[in-house]
Amino acid sequence: MLDFISSVWWMIVTLGILVTFHEYGHFWVARRFNVKVLNFNIGFGKTFWSTKDKHGTTFGIAPIPLGGYVKMLDIRDPDIYISDEEQHLTYNSKPIWQRALIMIAGPAFNFILAIVVFWMMFVYGKVEIHPTLGTPTKIMLISGTQEKDQIIELNGYPIDTWQDVSLELITNGLDQQDISMTVLRENGEKKELLLKLSQLPDGIDETEIFDHIGLNSWKVPRANVVDTLAEGKPAQLSGVLKGDKILSVNGEITNDWYDVVSMLNKHIEGEIKLSILRNNNTLDVTIAAAVEDDNDTSRRIIGIGPPPVDGESLDFYNSLIFNDSFGIIEAIPAAINETWRMVTLSVEMMGKIVTGKASLKNISGPITIAQVANDSATRGVAWFLGFLGLVSLSLGIINLLPIPMLDGGQLLFLLFEKIKGSPLSEEFQLKGQTVGILFLLSFMSIAFYNDILRLVS
Repeated sequence: MLDFISSVWWMIVTLGILVTFHEYGHFWVARRFNVKVLNFNIGFGKTFWSTKDKHGTTFGIAPIPLGGYVKMLDIRDPDIYISDEEQHLTYNSKPIWQRALIMIAGPAFNFILAIVVFWMMFVYGKVEIHPTLGTPTKIMLISGTQEKDQIIELNGYPIDTWQDVSLELITNGLDQQDISMTVLRENGEKKELLLKLSQLPDGIDETEIFDHIGLNSWKVPRANVVDTLAEGKPAQLSGVLKGDKILSVNGEITNDWYDVVSMLNKHIEGEIKLSILRNNNTLDVTIAAAVEDDNDTSRRIIGIGPPPVDGESLDFYNSLIFNDSFGIIEAIPAAINETWRMVTLSVEMMGKIVTGKASLKNISGPITIAQVANDSATRGVAWFLGFLGLVSLSLGIINLLPIPMLDGGQLLFLLFEKIKGSPLSEEFQLKGQTVGILFLLSFMSIAFYNDILRLVS
């Protein structure tokens, strides 16, 4: 319940910031061009708070944080009487280039916000791990990688983090395009390799790319052997002993302690069956149910612990940890580069969705946003800022799509008006708005459907 409340809270914070900034872009530029703004609303539904400024603009907040709007004085609005003295304050009375800038301002402010929060993220800094490979398999093995190779460049792009690796592999993997890869060997040697993504199967789902590539991150070796037992906890009460090797959890084979943890978490809510090796004999142990951790009631445990880590492996792991941060000035170009990179990758992924190379499952709705917002906020300030910047860019890009009801659709109408030499008919615009509404409803239906599938699974 607490996790649900936290997710909802961080979704409201995220969307509240992004929508406010987006609508403020329209508002600010409209005011600069002397357009009268009637309403500035954040959220949908019945307004529960409002106030009016000296210019006659009503600012309001509504309970559904999935959008907002800026309502300007418009001669097409049948519910508003516009006097002769106010004609010059209408949106329609302004030249096309001014109206276009008012429409562009919303997405533009989202891009500006992304640069600002990415700058804050880089100044604040994140603790990251250099992307270092575990035992290579499949395409990674064929391409010549070795265990403990650190990826420092992919497709000509410098690589610092696992996020960098993910972004490059997903986009190029969907195209089944071989790319260059530079790795740093444990002995300090740099090695130029060719990552043969062309060997990925046709029609591969992006969620399967890493598995088919055989990409494994290096982890401190920890055997799947019980080294500690908590007194009076389910594992001890069920007969598990120190030195037992856990071969499988509920029939799923475990190769190391990380597999043990993963499988236990997967089956932690029900009965747990362990297959263990003891004195060269295979035994089956059934644990009826896990119990709450005394130190953290949000966790369920069975009360076992792994062998200690050897010093050499721990030293190597610590050498991979770094603080990804910049000075106040150096963070400016880093933030701009990050914004440009995320924009190009986002547009490229949207193109792949349209052409069918990427799945519609990539479209996410408010439930996923809430979960990821909560997760990133839990991880720390810098992680949340990175998430906020990415969603802000997505909001800006989506609003520039040439779809009626979105800013890009309004820009398209203005282009038609410029070509035609006169305003478009109300009938044409109304039909366009209807098409836009149908598209947005379809888009949101897919997003909610994907959210629910992720939630259920």
